Order: sequence, then structure tokens, then C-alpha cells
Amino acid sequence: MGTQIRLVLYASDKEKADSVSVLAFQRIDELNAILSDYLVNSELNLLCDKKPGTYEVSDDLYRVLKKADSISKCTEGAFDVTVGPVIALWRKARRTKKLPVHAALAKAKQRVGYNLLQLTPPNKVRLTVEGMRLDLGGIGKGFAADEVIQILESNGIYSGLIDMGGDIRVSGPPPEREHWVLGFSYVDRQGAECFQKIRLKDGAVATSGNLYQFVEIDGIKFSHIINPKSGLALKDGIQVTTISRYAAEADAFASAFSVIGLDQSSLGDADYQHLEVFMTNQSKAGYKQWESSGFKQHLMPE
Repeated sequence: MGTQIRLVLYASDKEKADSVSVLAFQRIDELNAILSDYLVNSELNLLCDKKPGTYEVSDDLYRVLKKADSISKCTEGAFDVTVGPVIALWRKARRTKKLPVHAALAKAKQRVGYNLLQLTPPNKVRLTVEGMRLDLGGIGKGFAADEVIQILESNGIYSGLIDMGGDIRVSGPPPEREHWVLGFSYVDRQGAECFQKIRLKDGAVATSGNLYQFVEIDGIKFSHIINPKSGLALKDGIQVTTISRYAAEADAFASAFSVIGLDQSSLGDADYQHLEVFMTNQSKAGYKQWESSGFKQHLMPE
């Protein structure tokens, strides 16, 4: 998964804890072999190497793509797993500290668009244009976290936490506690980094933004988050924390809202699949902060 993974669980005895932990990490390895865009022979990459056409994929890959498609439609393309061709150019930019060439970016954008990926139940995927590259970096870790919690619960463990590099899913709270205590960082109006504790049970939290992951080119900070519509890396100091029932949704919506930006006319108080959102943005227009109406209930008192 290209990140550090932390698993916390409470079991009746050490033997059971150890055996279920092994099952959890086996599941993560299995999903990594399917969803990774770094492993040359992952199912995802083998699919992307094919010519345009309709192909049968595994149940796991289909379920991830189906969830991604649903969120793409909900966010009108602010989240889009077909953005791979553009991401490849920006990964090169991070290495070389040079912006992508305009012509190359324009060509890559022709292969991006969630409508170019067509899904047919139960597990068929149609690639409609040559050179499509799918990138599940914005949903794969969350999906794996959800699968780990399912492994735990199917083995009788109902108090667990899985942290996939910041994408966190929890089940029931630790013994004799009402919730898990988690936290996230953000930059306030004065430019200081703040740490906010939250309480959560049977849910997921994810944070996205350029607080830590960015590249500076010609004095401008470019985020690792790409706008699928423009093909450009985000430049404003956007920070998004999402809370949802499932980690796949929290993961993907955190990326999507980073792209949507802090525009209250588009955010309003909409119910995005019971999602709660906290956002900050530092731009030329100044500092803005916004949170959905239900986010406060998760905050720990000072």
C-alpha cells in the first residue's frame, strides 16, 4: 500500500489476537496485489495495459471501481480514478522539480474522465479509449481498511482500529470506553499548526491536503492532489478532514472536497452520504474555515 499500517485490536487472548492479526495483514497483501498502481503485475496495472475493450475483473477490483464511480458521479468528477495519466506527469514533476509540459498535459487529459470507464454487473469493466491508467490512491487504502474491520468482526473481534497511513477505520470502542480518541492537524489563520482531537466509534476519518505532501517549483507549492478536470495540481493551502461510516468514502471524499474547495455555495449543508467535513483554505483571498453541522459532535472538549 506504500504506507505504514497500524492495527490495534482487543481480543479475549493473545493467541486469538495474533491469529486474527495475521488474517488482517494477509487480506491487506491480497488487496495490494490487486489494487496497487506501483506493482507492475497487479491486477489493476494488467488491466490498464490492455487495449480498449470489455474485460472481466475480480470481485474486489470491481467493488472498488463501483464505489469510485458512485463518488465520481456524486462529486461531478472532483474524484476520478481515471486521472492516472495526469498523475504520472505530476509524479515526474515532483522528481524533476519541473512543471509538466502543456502539450503532454493536454494529451494526458484526453484519457481522463470517469465516463470513459464503464462498469457492467457483476464484474465487467470497459476501457473506452487507448492509454487509460487507473489510480486508486484516493480510495484503495480506505477500502482495505474497511475490509480489515470486516475480517476482525467476522472473527468475533468488535473493538479494533486500522490506520492505513492516516486513513483510519474503527469498530467498537476499547474496553470500558465510549469511543476511540483520534486526531488531525490543520493550519490556522495565523499559520500555526493545530492538533484537534476527535472521538469516534464505528466509523472512519481521513485527512487530505498539502500540509505535508507537496512539491515547490518556482516558489509555488503544488499539492500531490490533482484536479481531474483541469489536470493541474492544487496550489491553495487546502486541508480537508472527513468523517464517514466507511473508510473508502472518507478517503475518497477527502480528496474530492480538496478539489471542490471551500465554496460554501457548493458545499452548503448537503448530506453527502452522512459525511461530516472540516475544511480550511489559505489562498490569495485570505484564510477560510468551514465545517458541516454535525462535525462538532465529534470534537473533544478542550
